[in-house]
Amino acid sequence: MIQSKILILWTASFLMAMGCSSDPSVEDQMETPTEGQNPKPEEPSETVSYKDKAKGTYDMIQELYAKGSLYKENYPEQSGEREYSYLWPYVGMLTAGNVLYELGYDQSILDKEFSGLEAYYDDRSNLPTYQAYPVSGGSTDHYYDDSAIVAMELIDAYKNTGDNFYLDRAKSVTDFIMSGEDSRLGGGLYWFEGESENCTSGPNCMKAANTSAYAAFVTSKMYQITNNTQYLAFAKRVYEWNYETLRDPSDNLYWNDINIGTEQINTTKWTYNAALMIMSGINLYEITDDQKYLNQSIETARSAYSKFTKVVNGRIFYQTNDPWFNVELLDAFIQLSEYDDKSNDYVAVFKDNVDYAWENARNSNGQFYEDWSGNNQGRFFWLLHQAALIEAYGRIALYEQG
Repeated sequence: MIQSKILILWTASFLMAMGCSSDPSVEDQMETPTEGQNPKPEEPSETVSYKDKAKGTYDMIQELYAKGSLYKENYPEQSGEREYSYLWPYVGMLTAGNVLYELGYDQSILDKEFSGLEAYYDDRSNLPTYQAYPVSGGSTDHYYDDSAIVAMELIDAYKNTGDNFYLDRAKSVTDFIMSGEDSRLGGGLYWFEGESENCTSGPNCMKAANTSAYAAFVTSKMYQITNNTQYLAFAKRVYEWNYETLRDPSDNLYWNDINIGTEQINTTKWTYNAALMIMSGINLYEITDDQKYLNQSIETARSAYSKFTKVVNGRIFYQTNDPWFNVELLDAFIQLSEYDDKSNDYVAVFKDNVDYAWENARNSNGQFYEDWSGNNQGRFFWLLHQAALIEAYGRIALYEQG
């Protein structure tokens, strides 16, 4: 990745896999890490709890990344980046607010993060939702997956605090998410609004596994809260579309997308697509008591563990890039462990990974390497890769509390 030709090839393959446009919010994630970062000094021998690791990582982010009520995209700053982070990494801090609240920390943390979120809210007359960059910086596109991960956190904030503002805002954002579905290719959701009407060609004219899985999760969760049957019908329909259209029947994992113009499938598989279909299946099982949904979640979990782990330095690690995607899978395994004992084994490997990362995959600032095995710093500077560790340690702490 250090050589320019390698970087170009890597970037091109990533963009094809994700169906990304030239939006700077994607391009700025492709930077190579700065050379010569100092290794983290030896840690003291005393054990630090997962709860304290989650809060310690949050505090590190406040020290290095905070910019007013928002955050910088990277630390150190990378070439060409804007004043504030894009919405996607900011959502990692919403998760932090929710998880730290659940761990018993003061509600002021949750309040701070959700107050900052409003900088991204586009209060337009039709289908208001959150846009990719703070509205003070001008108009940017509206992504169905971004809106879905925001909706997930709004739902959790409502459950944590009982504040109806969060539920009302989740309803509004869910209306936008649901507008991303149409009948082309039999259903499913587009990636972002700008490509959702009348597109006929190009890499972004596609229906995506991530948006469809996120939409199924959000709407099934909204049904559990509101009993609005519109949400349940939508969740079941979009889940089934993803299962029938983008599932690889050889391993029950999910291909990334299908192009509308060519009807070709991008066969790249990501941890988070598996994760959201596992969690959506759990929701639908809990709602309908239909065993098929739970069976499908378990089948995907088995394959996800097999596909996305490998032995590095004599230890089993989940894939050594994109840790935020991986933490989505951790969350799925934790949720599935209520119904499937084998999932506890998958969580145990995650625990070993984050324990190892704390000791062996941080720099002198306390920032985590993208690669938790410690072999490659990767994009250690990106806010989202740091926020992922707050969630990982926090979810494990809550899991151990039972």
